[in-house]
Amino acid sequence: MKQLFDDKAGSYDSWYQTAAGRFVDRVEKEAVLAYLEPRPGMSVLDIGCGTGNYSLELARRGLRVTGLDISPGMLAKARAKAEAEGLPVEFVLGDAGQLPFRDNSFDGVISVSALEFLPDPGAALREAYRVLKPCGRLVVGVIGRDSSWGHFYAGKACRDPGSVFNRARFYTLDELRRVMPGGSVRVRAVLFTPPDFDYRQEQAAQELETAAVKAGRTDGGFICAVLVK
Repeated sequence: MKQLFDDKAGSYDSWYQTAAGRFVDRVEKEAVLAYLEPRPGMSVLDIGCGTGNYSLELARRGLRVTGLDISPGMLAKARAKAEAEGLPVEFVLGDAGQLPFRDNSFDGVISVSALEFLPDPGAALREAYRVLKPCGRLVVGVIGRDSSWGHFYAGKACRDPGSVFNRARFYTLDELRRVMPGGSVRVRAVLFTPPDFDYRQEQAAQELETAAVKAGRTDGGFICAVLVK
């Protein structure tokens, strides 16, 4: 798995430069940050941080951020981006299933688009819960299985034996709720615009998204969960 993501590190961020990537990233970030409730000075661990998308966003908001990933290539990109912006993010090479941190270390823990690729998601989430301080928030976001995006990525896996999605497990809202550790869990779905939507029509995409959320749909391409320790 490490090698798969190392191989993708150089081109990974190009997705965010597309119209679809910008819209998807905004919708997903709104969901994750609404659950996290970030505040300046808050300490946050970003598990599976990749090239630093969320780590850098949180650092820009004045949080104390640690990003962890198993891929040296992804971490190298993340460090370079943080240095270019002068952001004091600590990036750590490590395994989500064996976090190199003490119990009760962070005010918040996030993991976005990483749980799908972990060999033992339950163990990783128990580790995330362990390093979370009492009253801290654990926020997890993954690709929704029963969605147009889930079907799109499953199709990519079938067509391309080298795709990272051949190693992925997608979740429904109920499955994500059940795998979360700890007590009461809240979940929500977003990203109802399909992969083949013309995302240059940003207003139309937002209108579709808003209508789907208001209708209480659960078949979003991105599903998000939060618990408080």
